[in-house]
Amino acid sequence: MKQLLIIMGMLLVLTSCEKNEEKEETYTGPADRTVIVYMSAENELSTFAAADTTEMIEGSKLLSGHNNLIVFLDQASTSAKPAVWRIDKGKKELVKQFDNDFYASDPDKMYDILEWIGKEYPAKNYGLVLWGHATGWVIHNDSVEVAPTSPLRKAYGRDTGDNSRNLDKGNWLNMPTLSLVLKHLDYHLDYIFCDICLMSNAETAYELRNVTDYLIASPAEIPGQGAPYDKIMPYLFPGDVASYQKIIDTYCTSVNDKLPMTVIKMSEMEQLAEATNVILKTISPTKDEELDFSGLIYYDGSKPRNLRVHYDMNDFLLRYATTENYKQWRQAFDRAVIYKKLATSWQTAGHVNFNDFTVTEEKFGGMSMFIPREYYDHYSYSFFFNENYPKTQWYWKVEWNNYGW
Repeated sequence: MKQLLIIMGMLLVLTSCEKNEEKEETYTGPADRTVIVYMSAENELSTFAAADTTEMIEGSKLLSGHNNLIVFLDQASTSAKPAVWRIDKGKKELVKQFDNDFYASDPDKMYDILEWIGKEYPAKNYGLVLWGHATGWVIHNDSVEVAPTSPLRKAYGRDTGDNSRNLDKGNWLNMPTLSLVLKHLDYHLDYIFCDICLMSNAETAYELRNVTDYLIASPAEIPGQGAPYDKIMPYLFPGDVASYQKIIDTYCTSVNDKLPMTVIKMSEMEQLAEATNVILKTISPTKDEELDFSGLIYYDGSKPRNLRVHYDMNDFLLRYATTENYKQWRQAFDRAVIYKKLATSWQTAGHVNFNDFTVTEEKFGGMSMFIPREYYDHYSYSFFFNENYPKTQWYWKVEWNNYGW
């Protein structure tokens, strides 16, 4: 009898262990958070898309709780149409396959995709990662028009449209249009993490101020390989300022601190615009007056006539405003740019000559701003900068028109 009881006890233990091993967590109701990664990779960045999705798969092993990681991917491959994937616990699952190729930069398509994901993967909170090419606020003509061979400077998401990696063609999505796309979604974004170049600028942040609470971005070019998704994955889901700081810290560490980045609190952009309006009146940068830009930190454009449209706004106003006026403005700036990482140099595709300026704690703000110049009107590559600047909301809010622009 004693032996029989021992055997029965052992069987109960084994059965109990087997049940525990087979048990999986089940959830009902909305997820805690859905993070959407929108990968516009039908261009020369396509080679990095596979590596980044592999990192996401690895990073998903670190996630816990009820969360969704959803990836839209359009890459330069004749064998792969655009698709939506769900990544969870180290696995990638195809959840939507499109029959035909299309421009990922088409605002209607982008809206449909983001709206579909929101409905299929409802959550209490949402975050968006933008992946691909970007040029900040810069506008040329309208969205989803094929840009001419020169210039190719136009906001976000260049898509060649023919599964090629052609450098000389592509459709883009302008910031005002992106703002409209996100504004009409049935859900609100807690943050947008821009794994794309030149997005920490006053014009873009002001344009997107009502569609997200925080913008995580770099004022400069980002490395081709992008963020280390296997390492930052746990920080994409909490949705608080501490996690946004961790995204930046981890990203910058992965590239040996050769990347400037910022966290922008979007609810403070209105006050920053008002403060900038006030301080510009004390400088009066009129159309017939060329300022001295030598030595100012810029984030693209090794040749001024070409692409130099992203000057560090703190560095510019530090130089030209009085000490007292600058101090007043800086208070508003620090409430908007709540976290930043300085870099004295960064990876660049020949767009920056680091001998042109020196980055210091005092000069570095981590957010750029366009300053209109008559200089641009005389060069074909930059003739549209001044012309199209009034298409931004920032232009009107800070009243550049008062100075003849």
